[in-house]
Amino acid sequence: MFMPVLIVLFVKSRRPRKRKMITIKRLRFLIWTVLGSATAITAAETNTAPEYIILPGLFRAPETGFGGGLGLFILSPPADGQQGSKGNAIKIGSIYTEKKQFVIRGLSESFVNAHRDHLSVSGNAQKYPNSFFGIGNNTRVADEEKYTSYEWDIQLRYLHEFSSAFYFGGQGAISNERITHLKAQGQLEQKIDQNGRAINGTEPVNLAGLGFIGRWDTRDDLQDPDRGMFVESGFLSRTKEFGSNYDFSSMNLDARGFVPLSISKRPIRIAWQAVATSHDGQPPFQALASLGGRDLLRGYFLGRFRDRKLFVLQTELRMPISEKWGVVAYGGAGNVARDWQNLTARTIKPAWGFGGRYRISNAQKVNLRLDLAWGRETPNPSVYLSLAEAF
Repeated sequence: MFMPVLIVLFVKSRRPRKRKMITIKRLRFLIWTVLGSATAITAAETNTAPEYIILPGLFRAPETGFGGGLGLFILSPPADGQQGSKGNAIKIGSIYTEKKQFVIRGLSESFVNAHRDHLSVSGNAQKYPNSFFGIGNNTRVADEEKYTSYEWDIQLRYLHEFSSAFYFGGQGAISNERITHLKAQGQLEQKIDQNGRAINGTEPVNLAGLGFIGRWDTRDDLQDPDRGMFVESGFLSRTKEFGSNYDFSSMNLDARGFVPLSISKRPIRIAWQAVATSHDGQPPFQALASLGGRDLLRGYFLGRFRDRKLFVLQTELRMPISEKWGVVAYGGAGNVARDWQNLTARTIKPAWGFGGRYRISNAQKVNLRLDLAWGRETPNPSVYLSLAEAF
C-alpha cells in the first residue's frame, strides 16, 4: 500500500567508508516531533466519524539533502465496528527538498457493495534524482550514475469477493517518464549495461497496460494482522496497442503469513513475506524488478540491484510492549537475475535490522514505524521512518 515519502528518513552508506551517523539526540527530536504533531491534530475518536491525521515530516538523504513535507490521511472506521474489517482510506503526501526535488502521491481505497468490492486508485508525480548502477546481481557501487527522473503514473485495481477468502479482479496502469542529466559516456547514455546488454528506456517512455489479480486472504486485519495468510498473484501486459513504447509482461507473486506465538489481545507473532517477480519481453530499465527501499529488503538503496527476475524472503518478529508501542526484529535475503536459473546463493543479498512501532490510528490499526537496517554494503544502518508495516 502507499506509504508517504514525506515521513521517510533514509540515511544510507553506499560506499565502504566511514560516514557520520545520525545522532541519537537528533533522531529522538524527529520522532517526538512527528508523534506530537500527529497526536495533536488527530480527530476526535468516534465509532462512525472518519479519523483525520496530519503528519508533518523532516528527513535527510545523501541524494536529496534536507527536506520536508506534509501528509493527510483520512481513515474511516469499518462499518461493523470491527478493527480487522475493511475501512475506506484517502492518503495524500508530498515533499520538497533543498535540491528542488518534488514528489506528490495519493491513494484512495474504497469498499462498496456490502464490502464485497474493493477499488483502489493511486497516483504519483515527481521530479526526482536517482542512481543507476547497471543491470543484474554483479553491479558495483563504483559504477553509480546519477540521473533525474520526471514521472507521473496512475494505477487502478478492482477486486471482487467471491468467497470469504478468495478475491479476483483486474488492474490497469499508465505512466510517462523522461530522464535527463545522464552521465557522459555512461551506461545510460551509451545504452549498454556492464554486461554488454542493451538498455531500454533512456528516451521518453510511455507505458500502459491491463491485467488481472487473484488473491487469497485469511488475515484477521488488513493493516497489522496477528494471524492468517495472504497470497496474491498478478499479471500485467503492456503493449503498443495500449499506447506503450515497449511490449512486455509482468508476473508477480506475493505470499505472506502471520503466526501468533502467545495468547493475548496483542500477541507476539512472526510475520514473513516471499515475493517473486518476472518480466518478459522488452521492459525498460525503470520497469525492471528492484531490490531495496523501505518495504522490500530494507538496508539497500532502492534500485541498487535490478533485473528481469526477483526473489525476496523476509521475516519479522513483532513484539508489542503496550497498547501503543511495540518492537520488531527483522531479517531477509533476496536477489535479482536475468533468468531464474541465475538466482544463485553465491550472489544472495542479506539484510537485517530492528525497529520500533507506535499505533498512530484508532480507526484502523495503522502503525508509525522506525527501522534501522543493514545490508551487505552498509556498515552504518539505513534509517527508515514511515507509516504502516512493510508487509
